[in-house]
Amino acid sequence: MKIAPSTEQLALDQALSEFLEEEVASLVRRMAYRSPYSGTEDNREVRAMVHQALVDLGVPRLPLPAAADGTGRGQEDLVVVAEQLGAVLYQGLLPDTLTAAELLARCGEAHLDLLRRIGEGTTVALAVRSDAPGGTTTAVPAPLTVDPARGTLTGTRAFVPFAEEADHLLVLGTDTDGKLHAALVDPRARGLSRRLHEELGRGELYALDFTDTPVTAWLDLGEDSAALWRATLDGARVRHAAQLTGVSRGALRLSVERARERRQFGRPIGHQQALALRLAELAARVDAVGLVVRAAAWEADRPDTVGAETVRLSAAQALAMAAQTARRTATEAMQIHGAYGMTENSDAQLFYRRAAVESLWLGSPAELRGEVASLLRARIAARPRPVVL
Repeated sequence: MKIAPSTEQLALDQALSEFLEEEVASLVRRMAYRSPYSGTEDNREVRAMVHQALVDLGVPRLPLPAAADGTGRGQEDLVVVAEQLGAVLYQGLLPDTLTAAELLARCGEAHLDLLRRIGEGTTVALAVRSDAPGGTTTAVPAPLTVDPARGTLTGTRAFVPFAEEADHLLVLGTDTDGKLHAALVDPRARGLSRRLHEELGRGELYALDFTDTPVTAWLDLGEDSAALWRATLDGARVRHAAQLTGVSRGALRLSVERARERRQFGRPIGHQQALALRLAELAARVDAVGLVVRAAAWEADRPDTVGAETVRLSAAQALAMAAQTARRTATEAMQIHGAYGMTENSDAQLFYRRAAVESLWLGSPAELRGEVASLLRARIAARPRPVVL
């Protein structure tokens, strides 16, 4: 298992670092705080600029080794990108677009044209969750009323990011028989209404209502549609774990800077041994999580070698660790900043808000640990029992 970055990945990391220099990073961080008293037009321009830069770097290319043209980036490359973007509190359509691209690629060659356009900058938002009890999970998409004969769907979806800016909506849901369906929908189609959620992270998440909304194209998910979606979700979890690792690194960096600047009793608070040890322990934990995420990415690129269950286990473990670490590191940043950290002038509250939301995005740590426990029990049960002579 290789966890050290390759020469290409180091070059990609350097290119992203040069793009996300301090001025751009500050713009992206502030984009993560949508004030309820201001407009969002400037944020859209920043998101468009960042996405175009990522396109120019070749990031939105297919996140599968089996890309149609053989040039797709694997998960090992994409976790490098996700960690860098997490450190600046990136909000945008790249995560959903990559997940949609992976699902489209798994559906065969029917959507190669859309995959090519995604590589050129087309964006996709995922509509998977509902606001019904238990509907926020992504492992089992919420129910939908689908009518393939008429080419329409009806239902509700919640927490859809940037639905007004996406070029396509990818709607997933189960019918009354429990079969999973996936459809591409135009965000401006008739019978589709949306409203903006007010949530802790103050991002741009929308609730969508579909009423006999026409479908642009149905995806053929094959006989085992649930397994296909779960395999796609595993890749998304690995990338999200990397993004949360970046959130942790950004919050830790902010904490260290504040510990150097904030003074008590005539000297920086970072000189206090108790605080210095807390920061050192957090730094070690964040580095450890980064290694776990890279190991999960290595396995996710080799499902035929390590097995689908191993990929699922590693993805859930990495995300649970990364989510818990992000929340703890962001909380530490708030404590080190004191009352100032709760004001809009401080970036500490931005990290705290985003960590609170992002740590639940693809499963809460408690849900993930439950999945891990089930997978480990199944693995133990499958082991051959020793023969007692």
